[in-house]
Amino acid sequence: MVLVNNPEAQVDGGVTSSFSLKSDISELRSLAEKIENFGSEHGISDKTVFELNLVLDELFTNLVSYGCQSDRHKFDIVMQLKDGVLTIWIEDDGKEFNPLDAPEPDVGCNCEERKVGGLGIHFMRKMMDSIEYAWKDGRNKLTLTKNIQ
Repeated sequence: MVLVNNPEAQVDGGVTSSFSLKSDISELRSLAEKIENFGSEHGISDKTVFELNLVLDELFTNLVSYGCQSDRHKFDIVMQLKDGVLTIWIEDDGKEFNPLDAPEPDVGCNCEERKVGGLGIHFMRKMMDSIEYAWKDGRNKLTLTKNIQ
């Protein structure tokens, strides 16, 4: 899939925003702005925007830190709102990584005992309604959906 920076397009009765980010942690601000603007323009609740920001911030940070450790990598992101369902597609050309294979963190233990990491994937599992992953053509393809009605 080739994406262009397309801030807003009508697609089959829904609205779509697509953009690309460099594999650089400094892109988190841009990611948050894109999510907040999309949410504001389409009446998505502040709570849902917060959850989306939390999930995508954690996911992006992990992908940059572990899967795409060079700024030659990029992430293509598409957000589509249609019929009360928000779908987010994220593609990257980093190392193959299926977040669905990651073990659940132990969230029941003391903070001092808990291992570092794993909460981003935990948040994603808890806050999204569905998650799909595929490795195809040398790219990670993650699809997140959230009912927002």
